[in-house]
Amino acid sequence: MSHCINPNCPKPTDPLNAYNRICRQCGSQLLVQGRYQVVKLLGVGGFGKTYEALEKGTPKVLKVLVESNPKAIALFQQEAAVLQRLKHPGIPRVDPWGYFTYFANNSRTPIHCLVMEKIEGQNLEEWLHDRGNIPITENQAIDWLCQLAEILHQVHAQQYFHRDLKPSNIMLRAAIVRGSRTTEQLALIDFGSARAVSTTYLAKMAIGQKGTVIASKGYAPPEQENGKTMPQSDFYALGRTFVHLLTGRHPLDFYDPHTDRLEWRVAAPHISREMADFIDYLMARLPGQRPPNTEVLLQQLEDLKRANRHRKPVPMGLSPARGRRRKSPSVAGLRKIASPLMAASAIAAIAGVGLSEVKIYRYAIDRLHEYQQAAAEQVGRLGIDGGSTLEVTPVKAAIDRPQERAIATLATTDTPEEVTEDITLSNTLTGHAQDVRSLAISPDGQLLASGSFDGTIKIWNLQTGQPIRTLTSPNPGQIVSSVAISPDGRTLVSSSNSYGGTIQIWDLATGQLLASLSPGSSGAFVVAISPDGTLLASGSEKGSIKLWDLASGSLLQTLTGHVGTVYSVAFSPDGTTLASGSEDGSIKLWQLENTPSGGLNASIWRHLSGHVGKVFSVAFSPDGKHLASGGADKTVKLWNLETGKQTGTLLSHAGIVFSVAFSPDGETLASGSFTGRINLWDVDTGQRWETPEAHSRWVETVAFSPDGHTLASGSGDRTIKIWGVR
Repeated sequence: MSHCINPNCPKPTDPLNAYNRICRQCGSQLLVQGRYQVVKLLGVGGFGKTYEALEKGTPKVLKVLVESNPKAIALFQQEAAVLQRLKHPGIPRVDPWGYFTYFANNSRTPIHCLVMEKIEGQNLEEWLHDRGNIPITENQAIDWLCQLAEILHQVHAQQYFHRDLKPSNIMLRAAIVRGSRTTEQLALIDFGSARAVSTTYLAKMAIGQKGTVIASKGYAPPEQENGKTMPQSDFYALGRTFVHLLTGRHPLDFYDPHTDRLEWRVAAPHISREMADFIDYLMARLPGQRPPNTEVLLQQLEDLKRANRHRKPVPMGLSPARGRRRKSPSVAGLRKIASPLMAASAIAAIAGVGLSEVKIYRYAIDRLHEYQQAAAEQVGRLGIDGGSTLEVTPVKAAIDRPQERAIATLATTDTPEEVTEDITLSNTLTGHAQDVRSLAISPDGQLLASGSFDGTIKIWNLQTGQPIRTLTSPNPGQIVSSVAISPDGRTLVSSSNSYGGTIQIWDLATGQLLASLSPGSSGAFVVAISPDGTLLASGSEKGSIKLWDLASGSLLQTLTGHVGTVYSVAFSPDGTTLASGSEDGSIKLWQLENTPSGGLNASIWRHLSGHVGKVFSVAFSPDGKHLASGGADKTVKLWNLETGKQTGTLLSHAGIVFSVAFSPDGETLASGSFTGRINLWDVDTGQRWETPEAHSRWVETVAFSPDGHTLASGSGDRTIKIWGVR
């Protein structure tokens, strides 16, 4: 396929352009500069678009600037100049002719373009995510630090510094096999923020003048956030990057605002004190306290590498018994004892070092699984039998710190009483390339719609699990954050909370796109359809809720009152009330009334407060008398809507509760959490069914079939699971 890069082309992906030199839709040249065939869109950023292009069959990356303001153009030209001067396998190559301007048909506005080498592989943020955010080893960290220091040496030697070093700007090239060795080569990308170092620039910084503020939160040093950047600023970002890689968590998870310190070491018990000291040295608060230049940095890394050759690896929270063997319970007893100890270690290791609702819990669960697996392997290697055991030593922090000791103790407490019901896994559906964010089941129970961060909607046969069709937005780069099916089963609505995201209305039977609605620059995070099929509600990241006429697509009313993202909206069964849950921790109930003129009037009826932190999901009971909500405080709460009072709190989740759903008979409540488990609750008694572990990552959405005998769940592990419920 040939892709048209004219920003005003009505259909840039016209399949009939495959063998054309001129776009059928707008008349623009498809062979850019007479040499580059644009084959697909790779991504959309704040200022431009990135494409894959072929030059005589060789894949290249084509960056196209869509903003025409002078500052954006200057940064774009600067990136081209930097890359043309740098020659290193860790830096994308740009040919002398790689920067140019392109004119679309009948346009006098130049489109600025930059063609560079396409580096095959993943960036480190993607790579870390795909391996479950398991931290890298110390040896790997030293190897990668050396590679990046060499790249920075080349950049700084050309009198530039990068200014935006972070995992997403570091590519891991496809492995190169040389003889019996496999080599991993890192590459530094995105030089749009690079700055030339000159005596004039440094003099301006010295007397207090500010430069352009370009800072990635969590990685940029204090001086850069204040508009003053030095070459040593790259070293600070390098240190923060390796905090992320060595812990599997974003650096800001460890920031303590009371001490202004990054308390990250407790989350990396597998690295040596010398390695941790070196990372802290890179992240010193003042530029003068960091390495003065790349030559010193490289020498210090050589010293660290040499010392590391003679050091035994630090175990990840496990140590063999101090004695060789001693009498103990059986291996089964050992594993029963080891599991809560390891859970306590994992939770204690992250206690008190950050407030991120997501990555803290992800780390704890990942570490728990790793330790359990490691313990089982160690048992097998040592040939432990009923007369021997392995001592599992909690992370030192859990012993030394009272707060973490307390949390470790809590980790072994009993869960709420469970009752056994018949829930079985019927099918696992695969096909999405990223998180499955939202699910909807048709009223006849035959079809399942799934929306994913990969930008697609898939329609499945719920009974067989077979995919029927895949729907893709005509606006490339938009994720799908929510899906809903109308009560008559004829219409599918999807939303995107990407920048400029739209609400799209589809014919469910044919997959035809019927209409696109524009909710605003921040898109729509969630959508819901009223029980009579006439109203559409959408919630945005700016705290507003919009009510639309579903048939005409006209906007009826905008509701304000939340502060922060509206994560969930739901209509009551009689359609007279809308519930919304938000980032601000509140739930609002809106009364919907028809006006004498045939319009709609919505006003706040009740405020429900009780969650500590974000409210991610709300759902009405089938009789409309109760509301369930799930939130970042790891609880499911039940509310009496007549009184507005909280009637119960369900506490067994070990992680954030992302989704809740009532069964059609109202007797069962399903909730999906960050731990990957689905909990099923008896609504009358509050008892929890004994349910199997559902997913390897967080459960983002759950949905019951109309007969209540099937439950579908979607997850960050990119799968959909279909459960039989009896």
